[in-house]
Amino acid sequence: MTPRLDRDAFHRAWAWLGDHRGAAVAVQALRRGQLYAYELDTHAARWRWTAYPVSVLPLPLDHLPIEPPVRSHA
Repeated sequence: MTPRLDRDAFHRAWAWLGDHRGAAVAVQALRRGQLYAYELDTHAARWRWTAYPVSVLPLPLDHLPIEPPVRSHA
């Protein structure tokens, strides 16, 4: 059985996804090395999404592909 969001919870989650100020707060927290969590209460349960900061490793220049990728003409 797959849990689903009710209509109200879905619209609250959708609004949060489109909130640019909220997204900026999340990005700032991650850049400071802090996790960012979002909780959404529904009638059936509490949903929680958590983003954890990760380090970005630079790609070594000597491992980049020299040849262009092969493209299919299909």
